[in-house]
Amino acid sequence: MFVLLGEVGGKRVLDAGCGQGYLCRLLAKKGAQVTGLEPSDAFYACACQREQSEPLGIRCLQADLSTWEPVPNAFDAVIANMVLMDIPDYLPALHACVASLKRGGQFIVSLLHPCFEEPGAAWKTKGYVEVRDYVRERAVPQRYGYFIHRPLSAYLNSMIEVGCSIQCIIEPQLETSIAQQYDAERYYDVPGYIVISALTTA
Repeated sequence: MFVLLGEVGGKRVLDAGCGQGYLCRLLAKKGAQVTGLEPSDAFYACACQREQSEPLGIRCLQADLSTWEPVPNAFDAVIANMVLMDIPDYLPALHACVASLKRGGQFIVSLLHPCFEEPGAAWKTKGYVEVRDYVRERAVPQRYGYFIHRPLSAYLNSMIEVGCSIQCIIEPQLETSIAQQYDAERYYDVPGYIVISALTTA
């Protein structure tokens, strides 16, 4: 994401669904003017506490991205980092992100790769990633809660429909040494994540 963003010094950046604010802090330390938006009481409180104990000029907002009404043209860049797949009604959230961007602003979305969602543990016994029930939108149970599976085309087409021009797609590959160190060869051979970078055209 930092490669895609380039120099962030002085840029107004929204971390949409910022959790406890770790990405906000990384961006602020690089000189960005950061706003973090988070609905969860616990994560929002944690983000605020970190900003109080280590002030970096981060503005924290508590809101649900699906119902949030942004100020138009407020940001140079919006990052939805591992967020949209956790939102059942994700289209209003997508609209809000794009509406908050200035014309030509950058929208970066990262997701669990919808094509290769099978847990890494299965790789150890099978040596491949199994794909099934791909086209249907559905909730996938996790240890805590669930995420929503959607085909990749749903995200790409939705971004185009709300006025985005897709510029770059990255499917990160884990370095060999790290994959071996953490017994995670699956993420060397098959990407677990996808990062989409787009510019607003409207």
